[in-house]
Amino acid sequence: MMPEQPMHFFLGANSPAGFVSFYDEITAQAENGRLFVVKGGPGTGKSTLMRRTAAALSQREKCFEYIHCSSDPDSLDAVLFPESGVMLADATPPHVIEPQHPGACETVVNLCACWDEELLQSRRAEILSLCRQNALCHQQCVRFLSAAHALLSDNMSIAVNCLDTRKTAKTAAGIVARECRRRKRGESVEKKRLLSAITPKGNIGFPETIAALCPRVYLLKDPYGAASSLLLAAIRSQLMEYGLTIYTCFCPLSPRQKIDHILVPELGLAFVTAGKAFPLEKLPEPYRVISFTRFTDMEQLALRKQRLRFNRRAAEELLEAASRSLRRAKNLHDLIEKEYGAAIDFEKLEQLTLETLEQAESWQKEHLP
Repeated sequence: MMPEQPMHFFLGANSPAGFVSFYDEITAQAENGRLFVVKGGPGTGKSTLMRRTAAALSQREKCFEYIHCSSDPDSLDAVLFPESGVMLADATPPHVIEPQHPGACETVVNLCACWDEELLQSRRAEILSLCRQNALCHQQCVRFLSAAHALLSDNMSIAVNCLDTRKTAKTAAGIVARECRRRKRGESVEKKRLLSAITPKGNIGFPETIAALCPRVYLLKDPYGAASSLLLAAIRSQLMEYGLTIYTCFCPLSPRQKIDHILVPELGLAFVTAGKAFPLEKLPEPYRVISFTRFTDMEQLALRKQRLRFNRRAAEELLEAASRSLRRAKNLHDLIEKEYGAAIDFEKLEQLTLETLEQAESWQKEHLP
């Protein structure tokens, strides 16, 4: 089942290791579609161009993805139309995209051609100062995230030592066997995404994407992430044998290792880890609720309750500090956007936007089934 409305994800976010992204997911698909690589400075119309193009293409193709910017969730980093293969992506740092087959598979949309370079050079000192301050805010954010991750990882390690791993693995196998009992074996397609991120607005997620894709939700209640992480890793491994398209959504604090959610649209099925980014009132009524207590020696865990509580509270304060750093970074970025916006020739920008829109619609009409 695919939704008759857009899906919302992140493809990159600040993490304890710096900015981490899955933008290689976009470049890997370029050979089978049409990728518009959008180049330009901050405030030069990249997000607006993508929104306008998405609005036009969505008249024919209802199922598509909005990829949001974790530094400003109201802004777009990409839009993806999987059925026709049309993709538009902001190709500037920190998620640089360079065309591998320019002209054949990728079209470079160069918004730099729309600005007054002499004016920008005259404002060079101001722009460089703002950019340096912005970078320092992001570096501070990463340090806060690293500290929070260390504390939460300590809690997870404590919980792992109280976990019945065999029971967890058996539960995962039983769920997949039950949900896939009528499916044939085959090679699956995995799409790596982030369904939440630490942003200037706090830790936010997109529960509407879950509601749109998956009416049946296994809700995993696990404040330490030990049981849920092991359970989801086992479920993912087994689902990959059934020829499904799977959205694997990673934890923004551990985006290369820890899975937070798995969405399986063909089965209308989601496995969702409960958390502040996913308030229950915005999710479908849980089909099943799985608590970490089912797999955990609670008496043993209770012996470490003071340390667990301290780690959790300290981590929450550090995550809020990380969001404050991103808010300062966004305020500075807004000032950088004003500098570039003042140098834009909006007539040229409008003409380039219309040309891009025409090319995207032409490809879509030709390649939709």
